[in-house]
Formats: sequence, C-alpha cells, structure tokens
Amino acid sequence: MNIIVEGADSEGGIPNAVGTPNATEDVYRHVKPGRKRANFFRYFRFNLPRLTKALLVLVIAAIGASAVNVALGGHPPFPHGNIALWIVAALAAVYLVLALTTRLAIWDFGSMISAGACVVYIGGVVSGDAPFIWNGAGLYLAATWNLLLFASLAYFVLNWAVNFGILVAWPKTQGFTD
Repeated sequence: MNIIVEGADSEGGIPNAVGTPNATEDVYRHVKPGRKRANFFRYFRFNLPRLTKALLVLVIAAIGASAVNVALGGHPPFPHGNIALWIVAALAAVYLVLALTTRLAIWDFGSMISAGACVVYIGGVVSGDAPFIWNGAGLYLAATWNLLLFASLAYFVLNWAVNFGILVAWPKTQGFTD
C-alpha cells in the first residue's frame, strides 16, 4: 500500500495529511499490532487551536490567581507555605507572559506549574492547617484553596488531550483555524 504523507510542522514531524493515492485504502497509523481499532480517544479531534490556547492560558491564570489569593489570605497552608504559593504564582506569571507574547508551544511547562500547585495543596492537607472552613478560614478563601487543586487537575487533563492529539493548541493548526 502506498501511503501519501503531506506537510509537517517540522522536519521528521507529524504530517498534516496522511492518506492513500485514491483514498480507498484504510490507513492504520494509530492501530497497535494485533488490534483491529485504534484507541477510543483517537476518534475524537477538536481543531480549535486558538480557543485551546486561550483555555490553557486561562486555567494557568486561575492557578496563579488562586495562589496569590491564598498567599494574601492570611492563612498559610503549612509553615512557610506562602513562599511555595508565591513560587507557583511567579511561575504562572512567567507562563502567561510567554504564552501571550511568543509563539512557543509551552504547554508542557504548565504541567510543572500544576504539579507545584498540587504539591502545595497536598502539603496543606497533610500538615492539617490547610485553609478550609473547619480550620478557621473564610468561605471565599476555602473556595479559592480548592480552586487551586481543581484548576491544576483540569490543566493536567487539557495538556493530556493536547499531547494525545485530541486538542490542537496554537501555534500548531494542522491546517485548521478558528
């Protein structure tokens, strides 16, 4: 079978179009040997690159804003926890500046920020002084504290979808624009 490969983001990169000369033969690029079908999630593809970039940036902005709010809330999650929260906020700010001013695909760097936020959250829960309502924190501070974890988990899911090929994030467009 002759497989036609057209275009790629870079030399040796993933092609933009794959097919056969007259489009009558199946291309089994993602089917593992011994299987009849590709992974379930390979059948979903959302080519909205700018919207995906905006969503990734928005989630990291939520993580950074949550970290700043908890750091300024007066209820540190653990001893010297404000330092860790400010580090997460600073990394989120660097991410936002790079994402908004360059064409770099920095989406995996955001996973490091999310992991840092999750470590801070787990540290606060393990130390027993996390800003929850039963620990003396206010409702809004407790909600912001929980947003820190849930936004981090949301970023992990979005980044997995980008890396798996379900979502396409700008500057890669794969021939589509939104």
